[in-house]
Amino acid sequence: MLFNSLEFLIFYVATFALYCALAPFGAWRLQKLLLLVASLVFYMSWSVPYVLLLLGMVTVCYVTGLAVSAAPDDVARRRRVAVGVGASLAILAYFKYRGFLLQNLAFLGLDPSLGAVLLPLGISFYTFHAISYMVDVYRGAITADRDFLDVALYLAFFPQLVAGPITRAKQFLPQLASRRRPSAAVAEHALMLIALGLFKKVVCADVLGEYVDQVFKAVQAQPGVNLGLGAYAYAFQIYFDFSGYSDMAIGLAALLGFELPINFRLPYVATNPSDFWRRWHVSLSTWLRDYLYVPLGGNRRGRGRTYVNLMLTMMLGGLWHGAAWNYVAWGTYHGGLLAGHRWWRERQDESLAVEVPRGRLFLHRLTMFHLAVVGWVIFRSESGGDIAAFFGGLTRPGVVVTPPFVRAAIWTALAFAVHHLCAERDFGRRFLALPPVAQAASYATVAVLVFLFSPVTQRFIYFQF
Repeated sequence: MLFNSLEFLIFYVATFALYCALAPFGAWRLQKLLLLVASLVFYMSWSVPYVLLLLGMVTVCYVTGLAVSAAPDDVARRRRVAVGVGASLAILAYFKYRGFLLQNLAFLGLDPSLGAVLLPLGISFYTFHAISYMVDVYRGAITADRDFLDVALYLAFFPQLVAGPITRAKQFLPQLASRRRPSAAVAEHALMLIALGLFKKVVCADVLGEYVDQVFKAVQAQPGVNLGLGAYAYAFQIYFDFSGYSDMAIGLAALLGFELPINFRLPYVATNPSDFWRRWHVSLSTWLRDYLYVPLGGNRRGRGRTYVNLMLTMMLGGLWHGAAWNYVAWGTYHGGLLAGHRWWRERQDESLAVEVPRGRLFLHRLTMFHLAVVGWVIFRSESGGDIAAFFGGLTRPGVVVTPPFVRAAIWTALAFAVHHLCAERDFGRRFLALPPVAQAASYATVAVLVFLFSPVTQRFIYFQF
């Protein structure tokens, strides 16, 4: 059930209508129960059996929270949270990494076919939700919730269930304390985000994806210009695809009265690797920082250990994306960028820190954008050989002009220009300041474009993670 499908539209309208119908009766608990049932139905539209796995993860999370809060001492608390987190990671490892492990241990005589397990949708995201809840209870950042319904809704809430944003329990659970009443301004902003997300996904990402698929399926046969455009196109495809999903998730949740965290802040205007990860998939980067980088020691154990911690965090962050070496390589690449940037920054004279001239700022942004594009080639390629073939083919002469090539070139150029222009102006605020007639015309235009482009729609890229 894709956000951009007619099936989901019917599902959401029915859920929203029932949710609102219960509001006048003050039946907040019934409204929460409705949202949980709707979330389970949403998940069962992908897989009925795996809804039991989701409920199992909820149970592990709920029981661990209560067990940790009832522990008599710190040792018992530590052991109990370790059991809960370990069980969650074991479930994730079995379903996501079992096949990968067996393939890489085939030299021991293990049969890789034994690892053929269907990957449960969204398991990486709801596992991270569960871990953050249990760890936060252990740290004392939140109190264990004794209401199973609240914990279940936190993990299973359908707008964020499949691909985030990764929401912390301390952000979400307090919102379940009383009935949600979104204001007119919130609803207006939510509708804008939903429309923007649909436009990003259907009209931008999927159009670019048509060309990207052609390029990466036949790297050896593509001239250098086509490969270069394919790399640029994929950078914007994955951005529009994932940020489009996040916009819709935030907007859909807001209409129901819930606030989800911002996940993207114009990542391609970042000026350095650290800035990039403060803008790209923010909910994941902050999760990795708080639950992996800091526990590893962060930057508190010397310069060398800091670099190691950065590398380990990003390598594991890459592996989180998928059970394949290209994702590990992508994470390692970004870990190297972060470590290198930190090394360089530590050697700068802070007294020389002045406002960066506009021209140099654009140069920094352009450099970081291309570093990110290199990373996306690694991310999208299926093997080391494909990565080498792609970069080696960039010097291949010639160009093959096809309709998908032309569309991708136009959309990529427009995307680059608009993305950087958005850094200078608050288009969201400006749009909401428009007269109602102009807003209605914009929504109608988006609806028409989504209808026209919907035949080529694809699944969201991050659904596979």
